[in-house]
Order: sequence, then C-alpha cells, then structure tokens
Amino acid sequence: MPPRAAMHPEPGAMSNDDPFIQETTPSPSVATRDADPWPDPWLVLVVDDEPEVHAVTRLVLTRLRFRGRPLKLMSCLSAAEAERVLRATPDIAIILLDVVMETEDAGLRLVRTIREEIGNHAIRIILRTGQPGQAPEEDVVLAYDINDYKSKAELTSQKLFTSVVAALRSYTDIVALETNRRGLQQIIQSTDRLFELRSMQQFAAGVLTQLSSVLRVKPNAILCAQRGEADGPLTVLAGAGRYADAVDHPDHALTPEIVAGINEAFRSKRGVYGADGSTLYIRVPDGHEVAAWIHTDRPLDGVDRALVEVFASKIAISFSNVSLYERLREANETLELRVAERTRALEEANARLNRLATLDPLTGVWNRRRFLELAGAELGRARRYGRHLGIFLLDLDRFKQVNDTYGHAAGDEVLRTVVRRTREALRASDHIARFGGEEFVVMLPETDIEGTLVVAERVRASLAQAPVPVEGRLVPIAASIGVANWLADETSIEQTLRRADSALYSAKQAGRNRVERG
Repeated sequence: MPPRAAMHPEPGAMSNDDPFIQETTPSPSVATRDADPWPDPWLVLVVDDEPEVHAVTRLVLTRLRFRGRPLKLMSCLSAAEAERVLRATPDIAIILLDVVMETEDAGLRLVRTIREEIGNHAIRIILRTGQPGQAPEEDVVLAYDINDYKSKAELTSQKLFTSVVAALRSYTDIVALETNRRGLQQIIQSTDRLFELRSMQQFAAGVLTQLSSVLRVKPNAILCAQRGEADGPLTVLAGAGRYADAVDHPDHALTPEIVAGINEAFRSKRGVYGADGSTLYIRVPDGHEVAAWIHTDRPLDGVDRALVEVFASKIAISFSNVSLYERLREANETLELRVAERTRALEEANARLNRLATLDPLTGVWNRRRFLELAGAELGRARRYGRHLGIFLLDLDRFKQVNDTYGHAAGDEVLRTVVRRTREALRASDHIARFGGEEFVVMLPETDIEGTLVVAERVRASLAQAPVPVEGRLVPIAASIGVANWLADETSIEQTLRRADSALYSAKQAGRNRVERG
C-alpha cells in the first residue's frame, strides 16, 4: 500500500477549527511546569492523519476524569509534528498513535524515537491501526516498547475508555516510582553532602538547602529548635532564601502562621502539611528535636510527604553526628584551653622559681649564687682572651642605725635606692648583685683597675650626694667601697673577691664613705 499523505479536510468536512480538535501546539503553561510532576489536567496526545479520528476520540474521552482530574487532548496529524510536541512537552501521559501516516511505519519509528532518542519511558504508548496487516500485532509487540495495540475497527468507545484508564493508572504508578527513585537518590546525595558540613550552623543551613532540593522548590525555609516546655520560645538555627536573616531577626521571620505550624509539629511529633507551606519534624537520637518549615507553593502529595519523612529520618542521624562532633570540638577546645592555662601557670611558676633562684626578691638584682655563676663565665672569657675584669664590693655605712632609727621599711627603700643609683652609673654589660644584708658586689667586664676605680667613685658620690626620701623624711646614706681587678695568676673569682673585701675593710677603717683599692 503506498504511503498515505496527511489528510486535510475538504470544504464542508471537519477542519482543525472544529471544537473537538485541539491545538497541536501545547500551551506554555503545560510546557513549562516541569517542576511539578502532577500537572492538571492529564495530557493525552492523539497522533493520526485522519481528523475524524481526533473528533471521535474527543467525543469518547471528553467527560473522562481520572482521580479527580480531567483529560486535555492534544492533536498532531503527523509523526514529525508529534515528535516536536513530545520533545517540548515531557509530561504527556498517553499517546494514541496511528501506525501508518506520512509513511507506512511512521508511527513505529516514532515509538523508537520516544523510547531511545527522547528517553521518555514513562509515557504510555497505545498503537492504533486501521490496517493490521501492515503491522502484525505479535511482531509489533515483540519488537517495539509499546503498552497496547488496537485495531481501529475493534476500538469501541468502551474499549478506548478502558485502555486510556488502564494507561493512566500505569502512568501514575511509573511516575510515582520514578519520583520516589529520584527523591531517594536526592536524599542520599543530600545527606552525603550534609555529612561533610561539620559546624552546626553550616549543617542547619545545609538541611534547608537540601530539603528544598528534594521538594523541587525555592529554598525559602527556617530551621528551629524549641526551648523549654511545649509552646516554649523558638530558637532559629538557620534561615534560607527570603528568611536568610531569620537567625538575627527572628521576630520578623517567624510569622504567626509559621510559628503555629512549627509548634504543632513539636506537639504532635510529626510533620504538618499546609496549602503552601509544610513543617518537617525531626527527632534527633540524642533526644533533641528540631523542625524545618518550608514554603512549597503547593500542597504536598503523598509521594512528597513520604520523601520528606525519609529525609527527616536520614538527617536525624546526621544531626546527632554533627551535635556529637560539636561537643567533641568544644571539649577539645576546652581541653586545649586548660592545657594552655596549665602551661602558662607552669611557665609562670618556672619563671618565679627561676627568679627566686637567681634574683634578690627585695631589690631585683642577682643573688650571690647567680653572681658567682656569671663571674665564673666572665673569668673564663677574660682568661681565654687576655682581657681585664673589674670587681668592687659596696657596703652601706651605719645601715643598722638606719633600720633602728627609721624602721625596716625605710631600710628596704634605702636598699632599693642604692641599687637604682648604682645601675645608673653602670653599663648594660655590667653586673650588680646583693651579697647579703647591705653589701653589694659589682662586676665590670673588660675594665682595668683605673676604670673600675672611676666607676666605683662615681657610685659612691651618687649615693652620698642626696639623702633618700622615705614617707616625708630624708634618710642620709653613704657607702664604703673596696676595688680589685682579677689577676692572671688567680684561678677563681673568689680570690679576687677576697682582695676586694680586704680593700672594703680598709675603707671602713679609714673613715667610711670612701673607695679603696685592693
């Protein structure tokens, strides 16, 4: 049989303007609503080159409603035209397809295009042929992925009705399974990504983003916890979309409707689903409870509700893990803080012990033990490099009389003043130490005997030139000083100190407040 050309109605015959034949181009509202898996109404595409077939099909199916929703018939007169419509409209539920149109196998080739090129496995394909001999049923059913095969001669109104209802039922099941599959895959991917978010704040924001992805809506959502008893104040953990600032401004974000939905979820321990917003209840294994309210623009159907319940159970474990991580992190930070505090305390104790071991607590200068250590080191350098090393001993004159007359507090202040004035006459490389009581020793590296005498006289004069003011009284002070320089044949600094001590004794015997050389 030669190929049939697309039939166009003659004058007086049924035309494309007939009210029973719909437009072949889908409306924009249908073509663009791919975010919603259940557009209203069901879309049924009739592909046949005979306009009368379109009219009859419309008469039979015009009153059909399945699960409360009507049918919307779309018409194409050729397989090529139908292919364009199918590519533009992915949510067509059924195609009633003629086998022989612009070619003998145009319908069969369109079947392969639908399944293999377009990749639409949900649409139910019902083949209709007026010439069964051209495409034997057994061969077609085995070779092509179709769902029904009918001869136009046997396709009565009742059988067409039955075939369409069966196909719609099958389509809804397939779409539900596919939606569940995609939703579960999305949940798995979402919770995997959530496990990567460590801080609770990041995790809470991630929950809202992933929840909106599962429901295929914009991320306008709030995540809350409840403080205290039922209906207690809500704490906003995170906000997304138009509620992004909900953490900082909860009074603006938490409208009475949102608060009511969240409180109901906490009271009932289950999700609360409204006309354009839903609240997801999440019970964390550690006993905490949170609720996520999300703006959905539509009531959630059974499939969506089942998905969000699965999502809630999955992220509940994630919440527990993140909460545990947060507690471990806080415990670790606390431990680190305590270790740091203990380390500082030990360092301060060590520094204090070091000061006690090396410094005189009253005047802050070296003590006798530390001075002898430093002197031994300086003596080694002087011997190694043939350098001079000057020493002088300073003893305050009549210091016991100062304590007896003015008190020990005044005596302590006098000792501190002696140190301060002596240091003013020394270099940074020189050393001063308290040898005991009112006696001090000064070591001058790389200083010969003449230089040591000059420094010692400068110190004596500084002490004697002005009394020490103590509590409104002036305490006169003076010191006797004995000077000695290390000699090359002396093996220890103690020998040099003994000569300086002898010179100090001579200064005392000679009348005090003077410098003598040993």
